[in-house]
Amino acid sequence: MATIPADVRNAYRETVLGPLVAAGRGSSAMLLETLAVFLAHDCSWARTAEALRIHVTTVHYRVERIGALTGRDLSRLDHKVDLRAALLCR
Repeated sequence: MATIPADVRNAYRETVLGPLVAAGRGSSAMLLETLAVFLAHDCSWARTAEALRIHVTTVHYRVERIGALTGRDLSRLDHKVDLRAALLCR
């Protein structure tokens, strides 16, 4: 990512993660953290729930909300890569 110009990284991050940031002050941080932990735990519902110390149903709800806001399906590899790349641009 270091070789990509900052303005390009910023535009990409804003395009992909902008809807999560716009979700509101408390929701934004929660959804971004859930997304990062979910991807870091290879999209494991149970391990994400354990890492965040929340119920697995809550993880499902948050991931569905992330998908709805971003227009990306976290069961698709290309969408996971897109979101992970955007997180790396932060």
